[in-house]
Amino acid sequence: MLNVLKMRSAQLIDAVRSNGWNSVLRQVAFFRRAAIVVEKDLSEVVERPEPLASLNLKVLEIDEDMLSSGAYRFAVPNRHLKALHYLQKQKYGGFALARDNLIVGDQWYWVSEATEDLSSLHVDLRRFGFKTWQPSHVYTFDIFVEPAERKQGVSAAFQNNGMLSLRSKGYTKAYGYYFADNIPAFWCTRMTNKWKELRRVGISRFLMFTWVVQLRRDTAHKSVRAARLKNVS
Repeated sequence: MLNVLKMRSAQLIDAVRSNGWNSVLRQVAFFRRAAIVVEKDLSEVVERPEPLASLNLKVLEIDEDMLSSGAYRFAVPNRHLKALHYLQKQKYGGFALARDNLIVGDQWYWVSEATEDLSSLHVDLRRFGFKTWQPSHVYTFDIFVEPAERKQGVSAAFQNNGMLSLRSKGYTKAYGYYFADNIPAFWCTRMTNKWKELRRVGISRFLMFTWVVQLRRDTAHKSVRAARLKNVS
């Protein structure tokens, strides 16, 4: 619990420094924020060495030995705390985007051998209406790239390379979601990497409490249009 509080505090401090209190409040309290649940057939993923190679970036697997070795450090300290939490407490898998010994991005995934036990599903999947699971499927989430590195399609290439690594492990299909008003995530996931829309949900959050409802198809479209107009203005 102490480590979780430390991680949350570090996230809060970094978020306030980067975007101010208004941005933080929008992240911890919102009502029916439209989100798109997506899937990707991993047989469709093609290798794209650029732009990562040209920017001297590589994709590495994150494990406890890597974190404890001291060979790598995170550009954003709260991502290190989150990585420790994900690996040690949640038993998730992860990939790092690194230049030399500096980790500038990370993404995470969850897998399970269970197929019919609803209680064993990741909490996000239960909220999104999943009832069963296949051992060859993988749930991906929380992809992050340090702001200074978000250029030349780095985020999309990082996501793509992570999916290639998961395919090499034998997984056949990936699932994930992004908020409809997150335009960079829309371009990365849907436009560049061609993930397929599965369903639309409305996510509400107040501090540590989260609940989800199904949305009509046109609701998320409105959120995307509004975000695009805001981005242009």
